Amino acid sequence: MARITRRLGNGLRTSRELFGNLWDGPYWWLVAVVAILLPAAVIFVVLQAAPIVAPFVYTIF
Repeated sequence: MARITRRLGNGLRTSRELFGNLWDGPYWWLVAVVAILLPAAVIFVVLQAAPIVAPFVYTIF
């Protein structure tokens, strides 16, 4: 359990550093792109898990 918690903490720290560098650096506009694409990806993954909605999600692509 401690190993899982440590891995999760490392992943969150890496994500925080990535967004911090994107925001402070010359690529600050990528924060908006990631902020839109990440929730969209999560929604598509969740929708594909529902067997009724999955065929309609596949037709989008």
